[in-house]
Order: sequence, then C-alpha cells, then structure tokens
Amino acid sequence: MKKVFLLFMLAFFACSNLQAKKLFVEMEFHKNSIKLDDGSNKKRQALKDKDGKDLKFTSLIGALNYMSLQGWELVDTKSVTSGSGYVGAYGGASSTNTKVYYIFSKDVSDEELEQVVNNSYKDD
Repeated sequence: MKKVFLLFMLAFFACSNLQAKKLFVEMEFHKNSIKLDDGSNKKRQALKDKDGKDLKFTSLIGALNYMSLQGWELVDTKSVTSGSGYVGAYGGASSTNTKVYYIFSKDVSDEELEQVVNNSYKDD
C-alpha cells in the first residue's frame, strides 16, 4: 500500500511540474469561413481542409463548435466599429460597419508557444 501511495505522489509531483502554456488566437468569421490570427503573420490565415480549400461553415455556431472540437476554448469577444456619420439641421446619415472577433485559447507546449512568439516580433 505504501508503494502505491508513494508511486501516486511521485506521479502527482511529476505532472504538476508540466505546465502547459496558453496560445491565444483571434478568429474572424466572414463569408462562412474562419480566419485566424495568432500574431505571427501579417494577415489572418483562413482555415483549410485537407485539399487546401477554405473550410466553409453553414453558420457562426458551426464555426464555434468546430473550434471547440479542435480543443480551443472561447475566452472573449470584441467588437470593432468603423465608419462615420453626421447629423445636420435636416437629418443625418451614417455608414458604420461592426466586426466581431472571437478570442480563443488552447494549451500548447512551451516549444509551440515559443515558435509563435518568435514569429510575432515586428521587423523594423
């Protein structure tokens, strides 16, 4: 019994020292496809199927479920509104556009996170 307890405690401490780091990505859902930004590229990268074609989803919920199936956890959302408008004496007009971005995280190894971070620096 003592050997089993000792083995359990040894395994517990060995596992507690292995701490996964979180990789964050920003997802944009546009025209039924997902584009991801992990900070390492200049523009968002579309998710591709095995034939190299953009994955197409029937809805935003389908895209969110796909991300969950891949091990990503939804952390937050952010909205960005662009455009302008004016209000005059006889009325006004405006033209705005709002995009919603979804922030996901996933546990990755130190090596995976380091590779992304090393590609995230801006060249001067």
